[in-house]
Amino acid sequence: MALADALVGLDRISGTVIHPDHDGYDAARQTFNGTIDRRPAVIVGCRTTDDVVAAVRAARAAGLPIAVRGGGHGVAGHAMADGALVVDLREMRSVTVDPERRRARAAGGALWQDIDDTTVAHGLATTGGTFGDTGIGGLTLTGGIGFLMGTAGLSCDNLVRAIVVTADGNVVVAGDDGDPELLWALRGGGGNFGVVTEFEFALHPLGPLHMGRFVIHLDHAAEALRITAQIAQDAPPELNIFIVGPTSKEPPREDGTASGPTTFVRIATVYQGSKAAADAVVAPLIAVPGISGEHVPLSYPEIQASSGILPFGLRHYWKGHFVRDLEPSTIDAVTAAMREIPGGHSFMLLEAISGQARNEPPGGAAFGQREARWNASAIGVWEDPSEDAEQIAWARRAVDDLRPSSLTGAGYGNYAPVDETDERVRAGFGPERYARLARVKRQYDPDNVFRFNHNIAPADA
Repeated sequence: MALADALVGLDRISGTVIHPDHDGYDAARQTFNGTIDRRPAVIVGCRTTDDVVAAVRAARAAGLPIAVRGGGHGVAGHAMADGALVVDLREMRSVTVDPERRRARAAGGALWQDIDDTTVAHGLATTGGTFGDTGIGGLTLTGGIGFLMGTAGLSCDNLVRAIVVTADGNVVVAGDDGDPELLWALRGGGGNFGVVTEFEFALHPLGPLHMGRFVIHLDHAAEALRITAQIAQDAPPELNIFIVGPTSKEPPREDGTASGPTTFVRIATVYQGSKAAADAVVAPLIAVPGISGEHVPLSYPEIQASSGILPFGLRHYWKGHFVRDLEPSTIDAVTAAMREIPGGHSFMLLEAISGQARNEPPGGAAFGQREARWNASAIGVWEDPSEDAEQIAWARRAVDDLRPSSLTGAGYGNYAPVDETDERVRAGFGPERYARLARVKRQYDPDNVFRFNHNIAPADA
């Protein structure tokens, strides 16, 4: 029997079914990471939850595993899988806001810019990705580090309800009017439990925002990082801190590329409050010899756009550790890695985990690295395939040097590479959380149909 004949029910969906012989197949299977080239058996473009139900049931009837594509930004490329049925949510991008309840409902394929464009009009927002074209699904389900996390928590902490199509093609609700244990699992446990076709987020009022863009030469960066670490330890929740290097002295161009020699370290701050308050909090940093920069007022969409856009098709290898703090040995490892970058667009990224991001939301969350002060990652980005081995070796070496500072021996799931090990996945949650997640997995996906992710195996019966 032909595969098309085996996929019963797909002729009734409202979206597009793309097979390998379809003219649009190669474009449809492209993902963010140019090192990944996977060929699914069929790509099903869904427009409704009913479409997703039909796609899941067709995959089960045909004996196909299922991959899920939202924004497609996952660096590990889990959105596409060889021989799988891909549930493609790209046409499901609607967002509605209830400003009185401070809630936003977003379809599973929405991007953060879709949510921001809708919520900011009401003076509200939730923690989203630092790149506006990132899909809400992958980021939320695996954590969600963003510019508002000090006061609002991680993206997953703001998930209050979800509509999920499970491995048997049933539709369930995660949350107070459904299964609170599934909601707990979705808050950081990744795409292990089904296809989320609707996310409901808590929203928070947006007050005045100021962004600081401070730069210092790499040769003098260690002292600035030491002072920044001290500030982060006692900072109010209104302050969020991100460090990138090596970078240019000027902000990146609109296309996200560097604007000058990459011999500097950039310390970016986002403060929710007045410029005077922002300056007072980071006064010790401003006093470091050789540093330059200031706080400027920006809207939330402007801050969200400050990272630029990384085009699809570049080559990527990302890896990191949640570290206890920026201890002297950690700073030495980070600055050494910055000096050894083998060209391309690669950089080291440090993100402070502070304020509300260190606290679990009501009902808890599967995300398990809150005692870390920083997320430290080697972000390998390049264009030439001949550089693959050198770039990957640099990232692995940089991360190996961070291991003595690691909180658990694992990094951030949203930045985990294609070859992430089961050991690191388990370490990211810890034994108790992982066992609890495995029990939820057994309930909703006992056959591990949804395995194209940082996988959690179903618990034994």
